[in-house]
Amino acid sequence: MRPSLCGDLGGPILPTTYWRQRLYKLLDSQHVTKTQLCSIDDLLLQLDELDAAIRHDTADSER
Repeated sequence: MRPSLCGDLGGPILPTTYWRQRLYKLLDSQHVTKTQLCSIDDLLLQLDELDAAIRHDTADSER
């Protein structure tokens, strides 16, 4: 997930919205174990952190 979010000079290869949709689809399935649920939750928290960092970088560049 992280390499596709870092991307290259053109930006992320796959944005955070793509990964969120994938993770939410997994959560909607009825066959997620507790371990998988914890992993999905961790990945969603990572996406939150990345989104916050992107917003922070964008705000800094606009100043």
